[in-house]
Amino acid sequence: MGTKKQIKVGDRIELVYTNDELTDLKPGDRGTVTEIEENQVERLIWVNWDNGERLALIEGIDEFKVVREE
Repeated sequence: MGTKKQIKVGDRIELVYTNDELTDLKPGDRGTVTEIEENQVERLIWVNWDNGERLALIEGIDEFKVVREE
């Protein structure tokens, strides 16, 4: 996956896909980015989801998009 998505703490995102079988999240669920954690292996996007879950997405594995709410 080329360049990293331009995402920052406070952005609202919408889930497109996750392979995490232990979550109740489904495509279309939304949440707010609370932390971005980077290491040499992966970039974790920590999200407080509107359904009450706190789950990190792994950039390059999980898919999401930044949404602009009106």
